[in-house]
Amino acid sequence: MDKISQREKLILDLFAVNGIKFGEFKLKSGIMSPYYIDLRMLVSYPYLLKLTAEVFWETMRTLYFDVIVGVPYTAIPIATAISLNENQHMIFIRKEKKSYGTGKLIEGNYHQGQKAIIVDDVITNGDSKFETIQPVLDEGLIVKDIVVLLDRLQGGPKILKKGGYKCHVIYNVKEVFKILLKYKRIDEKLAEKCLKFTEESRKEVLKKSI
Repeated sequence: MDKISQREKLILDLFAVNGIKFGEFKLKSGIMSPYYIDLRMLVSYPYLLKLTAEVFWETMRTLYFDVIVGVPYTAIPIATAISLNENQHMIFIRKEKKSYGTGKLIEGNYHQGQKAIIVDDVITNGDSKFETIQPVLDEGLIVKDIVVLLDRLQGGPKILKKGGYKCHVIYNVKEVFKILLKYKRIDEKLAEKCLKFTEESRKEVLKKSI
């Protein structure tokens, strides 16, 4: 067998710890999906969190930014690992403003005019990314780039582009299925089922965005 690349290793290791699941899963949009990417478990596997951060950095290192923004909850550990690995300035967004103390929605030190890069796990139709970007803009930061680990190929990057943002995708689901097929973690039938779902749901999402 050929030497496993870093990109392939991450996908295979995520599958091994149940970070990539197959079955029936309800997404935030309400759609039922035959697969699910769950990166919340990364906090329990330091070596895998570090590998994820390294794979992210391969995409991020050519982009200009002043501060990394971690998105709650899944992407905060990822952003933290990148910050530690590469000595990069980081802030993170809270789910809601504190009702006491400073009452801040964004934690960390920053100032108006800084260029922020958003780090997140998955993109589907892009709606949640706009919700993430807005509080960062409200604080006077500049956002042009979003980096996500996985694109579910349901139109998210295209919709973000219409809003003036560039979404940098590390993997798309077709690549993930291809890796899992190559190393016999899934079979052709399951891969075809997932790809059919992806194409059909993509058409529905893009139809609604027109």
